[in-house]
Amino acid sequence: MQKKNLNWDPERAQVAELAEGVYARCEIDNMGWIDAGGFTVVVDTLEQPASFSEVRREIVRTAGEQPVRYVLNTHTHPDHVALNEDFRREGAEIINGRTAPPPAEGLNVEGDKRAVRLIPMGGCHTNYDCIVWLPGEKVMFVGDLFGWGLIPWMGNLTEDRRTLLLDTYSRLLEYAPETVVPGHGPLCSGDELRRWRDYFLWLIETVKRKLMEGYRPDQINSSVIPPPEDMRDWWRFVEWKHEDSIRKVAKATGRQWR
Repeated sequence: MQKKNLNWDPERAQVAELAEGVYARCEIDNMGWIDAGGFTVVVDTLEQPASFSEVRREIVRTAGEQPVRYVLNTHTHPDHVALNEDFRREGAEIINGRTAPPPAEGLNVEGDKRAVRLIPMGGCHTNYDCIVWLPGEKVMFVGDLFGWGLIPWMGNLTEDRRTLLLDTYSRLLEYAPETVVPGHGPLCSGDELRRWRDYFLWLIETVKRKLMEGYRPDQINSSVIPPPEDMRDWWRFVEWKHEDSIRKVAKATGRQWR
């Protein structure tokens, strides 16, 4: 089973077989496809429309000539939907939380070989986030819910949002995924999801302690709270994500301590 690859080259698209008939195309933007048996299911569709011919060739090479019947988007930001219309013109049904929301309990797409589940997990990165889960293979496509150390919420990190993030990660971990495909960056596993949740909890408590010691939110940065040693090899983490997480947590926690 493929785990995190520290030698992964983000400038070169690579196709990995995660389980028999389950594939991920990994670059800076990731996507995947699944041979469901009788048809193919595509997960997310990149940012560059010019990629369609290359992606279509890879799907045929790995999953055969069967039709792409469904495209499942983890969310509909532009870097996840560029090839949607190309697949729609070929007859695929586009399903995502914004334009065709699945039921709260999730949507099952079943072929002759396996079931693919689209499960709503909204509110962390967008209001309509979903994950794609393959229960038989323990493979999970999480979109931008996991960002290799980046807090997925792009706005103000309120207490409610913070609670939702932690609850969502607990839900993800309950599935016990063995292979995780993030929206961007290298493949990983449930171990990295758990480490991120633990890091987030640690950061909240550490920032709170610094505020009690008299630091202002704008004084708390990576020189005060250095990144954990075991996360320094995470993709693009040390460059700026730790600083960004400190800033968001300090701002949110500082409001509560006023």
